Amino acid sequence: MTAGEAADDRARIRELTNRLLAYPELPGPYGVYALTLAFLQEDRTALAIVEQLADGDDVWLSGLARMFRARLAENAGDLDRTRADVTAALARFRQVGDRWGQATALPMRAQLRQYDGDLDGALADLREARSLAAEFGSLSLGDQVFSDLRWIDLHLRRGDTVLAITMIESARERVRRATSRELLALFDAWESGFRIRLGDLHRARALLDETERDLDAERDLDGDTTFAGDHVRTLVGSARAWLCLETGDLAGAEKALEKAYAATLRTRDLPILSLVAVNAAAYAEAHGRHHDSAVLLGAASRLRGAHDHTDRQVGELSRRGQAALGEEAFAAAYEKGWRLDGRTAATEVDPARLRGERGTAHPAPE
Repeated sequence: MTAGEAADDRARIRELTNRLLAYPELPGPYGVYALTLAFLQEDRTALAIVEQLADGDDVWLSGLARMFRARLAENAGDLDRTRADVTAALARFRQVGDRWGQATALPMRAQLRQYDGDLDGALADLREARSLAAEFGSLSLGDQVFSDLRWIDLHLRRGDTVLAITMIESARERVRRATSRELLALFDAWESGFRIRLGDLHRARALLDETERDLDAERDLDGDTTFAGDHVRTLVGSARAWLCLETGDLAGAEKALEKAYAATLRTRDLPILSLVAVNAAAYAEAHGRHHDSAVLLGAASRLRGAHDHTDRQVGELSRRGQAALGEEAFAAAYEKGWRLDGRTAATEVDPARLRGERGTAHPAPE
């Protein structure tokens, strides 16, 4: 999809949403249509219907509205709102017996539990979601792949390496049977990060090289990128930076970080920016800037909306930072980053700032 085609799609969505929003008491499925379009459009007028339905008398629509609102809050790094809305959405879906709604909300709660360090609770939620999904039919390919990514990440965090590798291989086979180049690029980008965690740097490098060639070819053909393409580019750039840091290539890491940061600003997705921030912290550490590294880890948590107690890379950077600075100094520097507002945190993690090039720093996302 070219930039022009994407703009045309957004214009059509806006027109249809505005027509539906002219009727605030839309019944049944029409309310769902308006809610879905409002979620896609994400402007103040359209999102008014989300607020209206979230507090409405229709229990199922209220659950759906709260689930959508939770996704928007997660994107903005507001996990307090996310947590409240996921809990409420799940309760409403359980009240009306909607298995699809529960199967959709449970992985969101699993993510929150994972951040909290409750890996057993996260696993229980994913298992329940899978069981419920099996009752109402198969998921779409995209949903299956995203579900697989959640499972793989959780297995790695739990130390279940054999299970993680088995699932990576089965998920790759499923993606390979699809015709979506975009989905394959997304999976390759995530897998490269998984492979780095597993210490398989050769496989990670091969995946990144192939994905970058495909993305460059897409840019040459289209002259621009899609919205999803910027997410993939962020993941690829972040993983490339991590790989370069693992192999001592600081110049390569700097270049990859700058590409990842530029791409993630276009997504307006703060949690994915937190991935870049963690690797920026690793880059700062590689230059002996332990205080800056700790601040960046705190800023990454602010962007994510939560401390990530089970991420291996974050844990290792934190332990080394505490050893270098002392626990109190590390905690103070981390707290400095954590207390930033989202917009300031997004500016703070610009890799250009690590070179002292404040004049070339990018503007933070709105």
